[in-house]
Parts: sequence; C-alpha cells; structure tokens
Amino acid sequence: MSRTPATPEFLPLPAMLWQLLQTLWLGAHMASLLLFMPMLVKIGFAPMLLQEVNGQLRPALLVLTLMASTVQMLILARTSGPGALVSQLRGQLLLGIWLLALLVLLAYGQEAISATLIRGLYGAMLGCGLVLLTQPLPRKS
Repeated sequence: MSRTPATPEFLPLPAMLWQLLQTLWLGAHMASLLLFMPMLVKIGFAPMLLQEVNGQLRPALLVLTLMASTVQMLILARTSGPGALVSQLRGQLLLGIWLLALLVLLAYGQEAISATLIRGLYGAMLGCGLVLLTQPLPRKS
C-alpha cells in the first residue's frame, strides 16, 4: 500500500503578496511611530536632529505606502474584479489609504497647512490600514 505524503495548503500568490505588502507598509509606519522615533528620543537625540530624521523618514514611508497600496489595489482588481475597488470595504479602504497618503505627502513641508491637520490625516491613514488588516485576504472567486 503506497501512501502519498500530505501536501501542505499554501496560500495563493495574490494572498501572499497582499499580506507581504500590508506588513511592509503598515509595519514600517508602526515601527517608525512606536519604536524608532521614541527610541531616538530616549537615547537623547536633540530635537532638531529628531525633526531632521522625521523629515527624511516620513516622506519615504509615504512613498512606500503609495506604491504598496497601488499594488494591493491591482491585486484586488485582478482577483475580485475592478468593481471591487468601490463595492468592497477592502477596496474602499485601499482607495482611502492611497488618497490620504498622497494628501499627507503633498501637504508635508507646506507652511500653509497646519501640523495638526497633517497628523490627523496620517492617523486616519494608519487607522484605515489597521481596519484593512481585519479584512479577509483576496481570493479568486
């Protein structure tokens, strides 16, 4: 009697790529916000140096978010159809994340826009990302 070994169940490629991108952009923002910047404060970096680090790091993370969320939108459109970007919560959250990241990136460094508004948009973007984590992975229907 021949027994074949059980083949493990792997996630399909779009679902794996979705998780990787989600971890990459949201994890980078959360690590910067909750670990990296507080660690620099605790070490004793000067406030001017902290502003410089934040001024260099934040736009790079926002560009990463724009690229990763664009690929996530393409994955969602490919697996669930282009209408999923508007009809499904995942698509709406991705569109919101993309628009908020673009707004924060364009507003960053502008004196005309208050820092409180920029922080609010940034918080809304991260909030949408956290809600997106609770959504099911995209699968071919």
